[in-house]
Amino acid sequence: MKLAPVTAWFVRDRPKLKVVQVGITTEQLGICVRKGNAMLRAAIDRAQAELAAGGTLAALVAEWLGAGARPPG
Repeated sequence: MKLAPVTAWFVRDRPKLKVVQVGITTEQLGICVRKGNAMLRAAIDRAQAELAAGGTLAALVAEWLGAGARPPG
């Protein structure tokens, strides 16, 4: 789990607290597909490419994984 969104949520209503460091770790995330299921893998690859091209993937990564996270690629 990424800590940046959790810590940002935790301090949102606490003005005396602040997040002093983000992005101190890097996690590799992946999607598993049954070996040999080329159709599903191709569908996932197409969907990811479409989301990346439209800017949606970057927005989702920023919203759910925090400001220090970067989209794949």
